[in-house]
Amino acid sequence: MSTPHSHTHVDVLLSACERKDADAVFGTLENVFPDTAAGRAPTTARTPDAAVYGHPTVWSLDVDAATHGAGPGPVPLGSPVTADLSGDPHHVREVEHALSASFRVQERSSVSGDQELDVRLRLTGLTL
Repeated sequence: MSTPHSHTHVDVLLSACERKDADAVFGTLENVFPDTAAGRAPTTARTPDAAVYGHPTVWSLDVDAATHGAGPGPVPLGSPVTADLSGDPHHVREVEHALSASFRVQERSSVSGDQELDVRLRLTGLTL
């Protein structure tokens, strides 16, 4: 997926999850990459649960990986989450690394392009 934004931005799409799990993942990314939250209102990427409409929901967030902050540590998830990351290979790997500090991350697939990397991850909660 190509989008007209800076090379430091990574598109993060979450599926197969409920709103509370999407909020947990996005909250983690907003803590680690503080410029992500600076460009939007807190509810822009949030919509009602899929159960309300009876069809699947894809949650999206444009992560600005230019600056890094501290992560929150392990974050619980109610169920596994599928995360698709797309963008500059270096920054996609930075976002993947940040997720691995708070969740168990299992890479399901990856596709490299000329200047872009698409990665599908399965996120689960870390056991303490």
